[in-house]
Amino acid sequence: MSTGGATSLGRGSPYGERREYILRLLREGGQVDVGAVAQALAVSEMTVRRDLARLDSEGLARRVHGGATNRRPDFSNRAGVMPDEKARIARAVVGLIDRGDTVGIDAGTTCRAVARELAHRDDIFAVTNSIQSALEFQHSRSAAMVLGGIITSEASLISNVSAPTQIVHLDKLVLGCGGVSVADGISYFDLAETDVRRRLVDASDTVILAADHSKLGRRKPIVLAALDILDVLVTSAEPPDDLRDALRRASVELVVAPAHA
Repeated sequence: MSTGGATSLGRGSPYGERREYILRLLREGGQVDVGAVAQALAVSEMTVRRDLARLDSEGLARRVHGGATNRRPDFSNRAGVMPDEKARIARAVVGLIDRGDTVGIDAGTTCRAVARELAHRDDIFAVTNSIQSALEFQHSRSAAMVLGGIITSEASLISNVSAPTQIVHLDKLVLGCGGVSVADGISYFDLAETDVRRRLVDASDTVILAADHSKLGRRKPIVLAALDILDVLVTSAEPPDDLRDALRRASVELVVAPAHA
């Protein structure tokens, strides 16, 4: 994570100055690390954690394990970004789902688009921890099961109890992501949601990542796993050369949803 290089701020610098420094790092790199900021500002990690908590309460940052990231836009706002692209990806993903499959569906706007397409079918069983995705099956002839837990701002449900591996076996799992890169593999914003994803992966035969072109080559602070955990990546554009080569080495099938679909 970025430290932004040397800073003139020193021990005892007021919150306002530390706040501007942290916000500058977030603007430049999208994320900050508690230890790196504490070292750069010559303050304790506890002071930085308090600063990040305050920024979170002010709606200016999102606290994550070990640091903070830019606050993730609301689900409803993200749902309106690149809707045609997400719909193309969703149709390509649905083409990979066989009759009779039990399909896990992740939280996120692209996965909700997948749920919307799958809900037109009458031959699958959906499993999700996303209320947004589950609602797409409200009038479907395919059944859906919602995994329980505590609701988040994403309308996803998280729980440290009753792991999905103890409940279901998934033929296919459709994951979204915050970023997919050579260095970090598949990464996200939120630790608790990513723990749920990890258990769903463990319960799945085939893992499909659905990611629009803006996620390719990007890195977020919470890492799920390396690329080789995937079986298929469905996206909307050719990935950068280094990522495409890494996918090939990891034996991940690449599906680029056609623009006319």
